[in-house]
Amino acid sequence: MVPSPSGVGVQQHVRHVLAGFHELTLKGAHRGKFERVLLRNVRRALAGLPVAEISLPARVTIRFSEDVPWPEVRQRLGTVFGLNVLWPVAHAGHTFDDLADYCRAHAATLATGRTFAVRCRRSNKRFPLTSEDIQRRLGKILEECTGMGVNLANPELTVRVIVQDDGIYLVLARVPGPGGLPVGTSGKVLVLLSGGIDSPVAAYLALKRGVTAHFIHFHSAPYVGDASVRKAEEIVALLNRHQGASRLAVVPFGECQKDIVASCPEALRVVLYRRMMVRVAERVARRWRCQALVTGESLNQVASQTLPNLAAIDRIARMPILRPLISLDKQEIVDLAERIGTYEVSILPYPDCCSFLQPRHPTTGISAAACAAAEANVDVERWAREVQRQAQVVHLDPAPWPISMNLTPRGLRP
Repeated sequence: MVPSPSGVGVQQHVRHVLAGFHELTLKGAHRGKFERVLLRNVRRALAGLPVAEISLPARVTIRFSEDVPWPEVRQRLGTVFGLNVLWPVAHAGHTFDDLADYCRAHAATLATGRTFAVRCRRSNKRFPLTSEDIQRRLGKILEECTGMGVNLANPELTVRVIVQDDGIYLVLARVPGPGGLPVGTSGKVLVLLSGGIDSPVAAYLALKRGVTAHFIHFHSAPYVGDASVRKAEEIVALLNRHQGASRLAVVPFGECQKDIVASCPEALRVVLYRRMMVRVAERVARRWRCQALVTGESLNQVASQTLPNLAAIDRIARMPILRPLISLDKQEIVDLAERIGTYEVSILPYPDCCSFLQPRHPTTGISAAACAAAEANVDVERWAREVQRQAQVVHLDPAPWPISMNLTPRGLRP
């Protein structure tokens, strides 16, 4: 068992896990709906593990029928938006005497520092002792059976106790959760997924705000191979761990790009590509009943993402375009991509549609009027219909989880 400053120790295997949430408590009359969706998402994330019960007496309470590897449980629950904190815990009984007996029996395991403090949270208000009573009484018992000294201001070890309607739990560790809102509580969006670093992170941040996401990927077929398509499918499968299965529309865009190149000024190409993508994406979004588009654009990161260019792209949109990365710099985006697990796939080389027929000197200050004038030479509505008609729809499940680690249970046992 490894000592933890936020609990009595981190186990390799656990039988009980508690999970707290924050934003859901602010939802008033709608809180019940958010909680139901959250529990559904927890069940989905833990599918395949020996889950005996998932309930919500005060926090999400998960009980397994046998010991399970904590690293795997932590990884899976880390994909459930809405969970603010994760606590692997030991169930110590239902009465204070049960808690005292448990601590005496595990005194050698608990004594991981020279000083300690007890902290108690009591959501079961019918419990005969107050939080302060529990802290004081348990502190005396631990002082006697472990030999540690009490230090309330700066303890080496914090023993955390949670009292709920279903029993008393001793916290083994405290791990931050992903936060946000449960996926499925904020409507549906269509993500324009390039396969690069940015758009998967934008999708992740949109999912964190509770939306359900479907995806659309433009590639320059028939002039390049399908490497970008395979890459997009892999990224979508990783993101689907947060929400379950989704759809990916794969759109051949090469012929439309060639027409834009032949008919429009070179400096405007990328912005005109983006405007056409929005037209096509909106058609797919309406068919799939999505309420907004999501892109990975960040202000001034590249020439096409200046404020005038973004405004020119937005001018032809008929539904909201959400840009979760708009204020982030590249390093912040890379850091997020590494943390959520999409970075290694995103940096694999592939020919994307925006690099195909790339202008040498793209404009940074186009107007919507200039775009409209250039597009007068292209039948944009015909291309939007044709490209959308040629899209192939792929249904993708979440990426499979790694095989459970073969760890030997040790340390505190429930």
